[in-house]
Amino acid sequence: MTAADEENLDGPVPMPKAFAVGFDSNAGEALVYGGATLIVIGSLVTVVRGQPAALVLSLIGLCSTVYFRPLIEAKRPQLGANMQGLYVERIGIIGWSAIAEIDVFETSLRTMNFSKLIVRLAVPLEKAIVVPETVPWWRRLMSRNWSRKGPDRLDIKLDTLSADPAVVVRRVKAFHRVAGQNTR
Repeated sequence: MTAADEENLDGPVPMPKAFAVGFDSNAGEALVYGGATLIVIGSLVTVVRGQPAALVLSLIGLCSTVYFRPLIEAKRPQLGANMQGLYVERIGIIGWSAIAEIDVFETSLRTMNFSKLIVRLAVPLEKAIVVPETVPWWRRLMSRNWSRKGPDRLDIKLDTLSADPAVVVRRVKAFHRVAGQNTR
């Protein structure tokens, strides 16, 4: 998925390639392992110095570790696409016919680039899902790669994924172009 797609500019439009991409494992290592360090430090201070107030430090570390744990799960797909629809982790598969528009929003802060895939739906999200994903209650408390902006818009972070954002956008738009036309 990380390799650039080959583009045939003068031939017929190639069929899009199905893909699934997870988090870049480096995106959350500092947050998860930093939280684990706070757990160890707070526990040691409590045991060695006998100060139970240091357990607050351990609790903060535990919350950080649990919340940001998905960021180091590189093998769990966060975003994907095939002819059936657009897969978004903890939502499921959104049918191409329900997607009205796909756009990308890019910003920069000094040397860091941030990209978001903006998915505008023709119907509310609940009606757009063709294959819902079942999510355990405890996983709903963890960080996710997307945010919901109203009943018909999703913003999906691309800069935290292990693939080039430009390739992801190109593949998603190719599926939307091909599969979206077949369902209309």
